[in-house]
Parts: sequence; structure tokens; C-alpha cells
Amino acid sequence: MDARPAPVCFTTAVTKSFVPGALTAIDSFRRRHPNFNGDVVVIHDSLPERQRELLQAACGDIRYERISTELRRRLDALGAAQPRLAHRLGEFLCLEAFRLRGYRKVLFYDSDVLFQASVGELFRSPALLLCRSDEACLRGQRRDAATFAPVAHAAGALEHTFGSGFLMIDGRLLADERHYEGLLALVSPKAWRDQATQHTDQFVLNRHFAGRQTLVDWRYDYVVPMAAEIRARTGWRMEDAKALHFAGPVKPWMTQAMLRWAEGNSAHKPHPAYRQWADAYTACLTRAHIDAARSRWREKRSAPTGR
Repeated sequence: MDARPAPVCFTTAVTKSFVPGALTAIDSFRRRHPNFNGDVVVIHDSLPERQRELLQAACGDIRYERISTELRRRLDALGAAQPRLAHRLGEFLCLEAFRLRGYRKVLFYDSDVLFQASVGELFRSPALLLCRSDEACLRGQRRDAATFAPVAHAAGALEHTFGSGFLMIDGRLLADERHYEGLLALVSPKAWRDQATQHTDQFVLNRHFAGRQTLVDWRYDYVVPMAAEIRARTGWRMEDAKALHFAGPVKPWMTQAMLRWAEGNSAHKPHPAYRQWADAYTACLTRAHIDAARSRWREKRSAPTGR
């Protein structure tokens, strides 16, 4: 990807079904960081033009970066060799954040987050890779280096394992192309042969960056379905969170899943924080509609009138 003059970047990966999430994530990031002077980058794989126009209209200036042909080729091969991963290949798009060049810092978040407060202090960290611990680390466990399964204290196990939904990447990592190449090498049928883990990009990132990560607390990526456990183990409440992460198979914008819950399917029961996300989403769309109406009104007022 081409180098850009902006020193920092906020980026997220977006598929067609995640456009509502991306819209809310980007808008809430901009509102919590009104003085942010970096780029906003959307990583995608054939995101339709109509969806890109919608994001642009609601969220302002956005730079779009399509995934590399090499990652696309590797995803096709992995999906063919591992059919169980075929519907989850979009989860690997975050790896493209390591192909962004010319930045001092790149902040990546999954597109199903809602910012409650500024995370601007992260841009001042000297760490190579900032992230937050994953579930195993939160519970005092390690992960087997080969299978990624949680273990107690096995020799050679991965320590301080981390989630993939939030990453602050230093420019020194971005400048070294070997990191991106190393990540791609793990997106292959060979690397996933005999693998039973349900993790995707998280497995790849932890294998490659083992020992080079710096963990920050869960406020920076507060996983909503784990709220009770996070509070019990760390003391952080959801109200303390800087970014709420709506992880899991059911997202706040999935109205059909909400209807199934209303019909009595408890497996789809939403968290009360979904209402907070819905309010932010509605407010973003309302502002975009009002801004568009004002723009049309100004254009009409300034247009020359004929006689």
C-alpha cells in the first residue's frame, strides 16, 4: 500500500454485512477524537460501491484499501482445504493492517465496536504492539503453541496471549515487510493441517508476534458478552470502558436475530448495551441525513435562477 503523509491512522476491516457496525465504529471514533488528524482507512475485499458511498456520506473522508491479491489467493486455498473456515475468512482481513506503510502508528479495531471515550493516549506509547489479553490470559492460563488450546503451565506454551479485535501497531513493525510476509505464511493449508482451534486471525497473530506484544487493560477493548467475568477478574465495569466490543455471532444490527430472541429463542438474547449501540447508530444516520439535506438546500440557494 502507498505511503501517506498523515503520521497516524485509524483502520477497521469491513465486509458487506458489517457496514452498520463500521459506520458506528468510525463515527464514534471521530466524535471521541475531534482533533484526530490522521487517516481513516477501511480494509475490504470487494466492498460494493454503494456501501462505500454510504460510509463516506455518514462518516466523512475515508480511504479504502482492498486486500492484497496474495492474501486473497491464500484465503481461497485455506477455505478449500478447511471448509469449516470458509464462512470465516473475512476474519483474516485485519492482517492487512500490517501492510499499511508510511505511518508512525496504526490503530486497528474490529468494526463491531463503540467508542465511549478517547483512546488517544495509545498513540503516544513506545511499544511495538499494544493489545489486550484474551480469555485464556484473563483466566491465568497459557495457550499451547501448536494447538492454541488453553493450558495451565505447559513448557513452551504461549504466554500473555491476546485478542485480535484491537491492535496499536508501531511504524517500526510496518516498515519491516517480513512481519506481513510472516503473517501470510500462517494463512495456508499447511499451517492449519490438523488444527482444531476455533480461532482464526487471533491464532495467526499470536503465533507470529509471541513475546513482542505489550498488554493494556480491558477498558480499551471491553468485550460485552464477557462483561461479568471481566468485572469479576479485573474490577473494570462496563461504564469504565473506552471501547465496547460487541463480539459474538449476534450483532446489534442483526434485526432477524433480535426477532428470534423476542420469539423466545434465548440463544439470541441481546445484552442491554445493544441499546447504547442502537442509539449511536441512529444518531449517526440522523446527522448524515440532516447534513445531506442542508447541503442540498445550500446548493439550491446558490444556484442561479432563470428568468
